[in-house]
Amino acid sequence: MNSADSSTTHRNRSELISSLSQFLDRVENEKTSEVNKGNKADFVFRGQRRDEPLIPRIARLHLKGTDLGKSEKLMLEDFERQLPFFAEKEPRDKWDLLAMAQHHKLPTRLLDWTYSALAALWFCVEKGPARKENGDALNGVVWVFKTRVEDFITPEEGSSGTPFNQKRTRIFRPRFVSRRIMAQAGLFTCHHLKSSGEFVPLERNKNYKKRLTKVEIAAPAFSRIREQLDGAGVSSLSLFPDLEGLAQHLAERYFHDPHEMRQPSPQRHVKTAFVDPVTAVRK
Repeated sequence: MNSADSSTTHRNRSELISSLSQFLDRVENEKTSEVNKGNKADFVFRGQRRDEPLIPRIARLHLKGTDLGKSEKLMLEDFERQLPFFAEKEPRDKWDLLAMAQHHKLPTRLLDWTYSALAALWFCVEKGPARKENGDALNGVVWVFKTRVEDFITPEEGSSGTPFNQKRTRIFRPRFVSRRIMAQAGLFTCHHLKSSGEFVPLERNKNYKKRLTKVEIAAPAFSRIREQLDGAGVSSLSLFPDLEGLAQHLAERYFHDPHEMRQPSPQRHVKTAFVDPVTAVRK
C-alpha cells in the first residue's frame, strides 16, 4: 500500500460516529476540505447497514447461467414486456426502464445513491445493526462520494447511448419516475460490465477510489441516531411517501425493532411493560 492509500484508509477509519450532530460535523468538514481544494461539485451519499463492496445487486447474486450480460438483457426484456400491465407510467427510454426496474427491486447494474446525507444515514440505521455469527453487532457505514462534473452522464450522452454501452462507470441522474426517488433525492452509479463478465467495486475503481470516504457508524448508536433523524423529519414516511411507508412508520412507532431486542435467557424471562407512545405524549 502506498502512502496516499494508507493516508486515505486512516482518514476513513479515524472517527466512529455515534450521533447525528457528529455525523453532520464530519460531512461539513469533508465538504469544506473539498471546496478549499477547488472542487465545488456535489457530494453524493450511500448508507449501508454493513460494510460491503460498492457493487450493484446483480453482481452480488449467484447467476443460474454463465453469461451475466446475456442474463441481464433477457431479464430486462421480460420486465419491459410485462411492465404495461402493472405500471402507471411508460418508460421513455432504456434509462427510465432501468431506473424503474431498480426501484422495484429487480437486480440491475445500478447502485443507489442520494444527494441527501441524512437520507443515507437513515438507510444505514433503518434497522438494528447486522450481526456476526457469534452475535456481535457490526458497525454500519455511510459512503461519501466526492464527485466531479465529468462523473455525471449528461442528457445528451444519455439520449445518444444506453446504460449498456457506457465505456466506464458513471453517475446517472434519473427522471423522477416514482415519488420515492424524488423523496430520497435519489440517483445511481451505472456500472460498467467488463468483458470478463465482472463489475469492479467502486472503491477499487481507479477513477473514483481516492474520492470515496467511508464514515463508520457505531452499532450501539443506531437506535439513538434513528430517533434523532425522526426528530429532524427524516423517517420511513418522509422517504417512502406512500401507504407502505406510512405502514412502516406506524410499525416503527408502536413496536420494538426485532434486530435490536436481546433474546431472554431460557432461565430468566423478563416481562417488558408496554408504553403507549400516544398516551405517553398526552401525559
